Amino acid sequence: MSNPTAKGCHNCRRRRLRCDRSVPTCLKCSANGDECLGYGTLLRWTNVPAVKGKLASQLRSKPPSKQTPLTPSPEPVVKSEAETEEDIISDDQSLVISHIKRAESPASSRPDLESGFTLLPGLLDPLFDQTSSISRCYIRHFSTTVCRDLVSIDQDTHNPFRIMVPLIQQYKYLQAIVVATSAMHLATMRRYHGLPAQQETVDAFAAKGKAIRLLRAAIENATPGNQTTILAAIVFFVNLDLIDSGKGVWETHVKAAETLISSLHRQTRGGQKLNREESSLAPLADVIAADCLTYRILGSTITGHAVEGFGDQHPIDVLSVLQRAQAHSYHCCPPTIMQTILHASQLCAHGSKLETGNDDNSLTLRSMLASLFARAREVDVEGWVHSIQGLSPEDDLNARVSIASAHRAAACLYIALIMPAPDGGEPVSISPIYDELVAQILQNLSNVPIEHVLLKGTVWPTFMAGAQTDNLGWREDCLKRLDAVWTTNTHVCPWGYVRTAMEMLQQIWRSKEADYEGKGRGNWLHQLRNSGGSALIV
Repeated sequence: MSNPTAKGCHNCRRRRLRCDRSVPTCLKCSANGDECLGYGTLLRWTNVPAVKGKLASQLRSKPPSKQTPLTPSPEPVVKSEAETEEDIISDDQSLVISHIKRAESPASSRPDLESGFTLLPGLLDPLFDQTSSISRCYIRHFSTTVCRDLVSIDQDTHNPFRIMVPLIQQYKYLQAIVVATSAMHLATMRRYHGLPAQQETVDAFAAKGKAIRLLRAAIENATPGNQTTILAAIVFFVNLDLIDSGKGVWETHVKAAETLISSLHRQTRGGQKLNREESSLAPLADVIAADCLTYRILGSTITGHAVEGFGDQHPIDVLSVLQRAQAHSYHCCPPTIMQTILHASQLCAHGSKLETGNDDNSLTLRSMLASLFARAREVDVEGWVHSIQGLSPEDDLNARVSIASAHRAAACLYIALIMPAPDGGEPVSISPIYDELVAQILQNLSNVPIEHVLLKGTVWPTFMAGAQTDNLGWREDCLKRLDAVWTTNTHVCPWGYVRTAMEMLQQIWRSKEADYEGKGRGNWLHQLRNSGGSALIV
């Protein structure tokens, strides 16, 4: 019997491209957003409408039937023997189909809602024949909507997260976390728009529990070949928390991913030759590792917890990982700025362990942080933006420069806030430099319209500026921008951590007002850390 993968898939052969010949489907097709036609005999349907001749012209002359955006035709549910209890979400466990039926009712349809708030029919790819129809619906939502949210600008041919889709049938733990993430994503959207979301939430937590059990077994039997998919599953637990509220156990997941990231990059540094599948997964490994690093670094600015691991042992790796994924990162933050924040967090965490009141230690810490402050202010963000390879032709470089500049000013503000007072006491928050940095952040953010596709990369600098300022007008502007990410921006879905950021800002402002009444001048970041705040704001 001949090897079915001896030649490239039908898509690559037609386009005369070099196929990676991955099984069961070509990963290059998946990365391009195409349906892989496989390697075997290409079957053609004999009862499809004609595409040539008189019959085709007659069919084209018929007016299209009218369909309401919220009335997808549900695919017929045909249960096969393969749909057993191993399905992530079985058809009889979910009421999503009932939501679709309610949407089909004219009385319940709302003209202001888009079809994205209701599950569309699932994927018809034969690859998912053994997956329940509800799981296929969630997988489709992941591919079309969630993957779009995870990158700066969604390019059909260059979205590394879509590489996960053909892998989820082979790795059940990956399928489970994809379904959980997609279900929580849909639940969050529906809740905001006043639609019922109880069943989507149940589906999300059911799939999350399944993912935890399957992932535990996969980690116990980890091999170099499945490290990337395990890493992706772990980091998507963080994404699940971000979509929900950003208040979950994200730190535990990020720490668990660090060992895998170090292992993957030890292979790269050691010059170890990757096999065909590992090479195909390299773009996914880069963006997943970069997201994990970003969550860890920006999360440390709020929690104050030390960022250990590869940041201390291999600082160049942090920079190189972020650089390889910078074309896809929706944060639009220069890797050098991110690395500077990392070093500042490490200095602050280590400095807090020193003996209190030791003037020499305090002066040393201030000097080192001042050096990082000066280094951050000198970063050439415009040169960085214009040096990024692989950006979409539709990308807005001016908006990227503005967002990167806002991150630079926010990083400087963070360093200033954690810098010890000259007398060796705790950091204070009253200084002319703070108002100057807040003004820089807001000035740069004002160049990014609230309907812009890159607005989702402005949450962290907006939070930092809003928490610091006492100007009521600036506070209102910060809330307006965060609310736009949550509600009005057509390119971004309402991720729960954005709502949490808005609630935390209002809590910080109330605490400030109480301090002012008592004539105090406490540092809001210091107080937030002491209160045990662990929300992830990115």
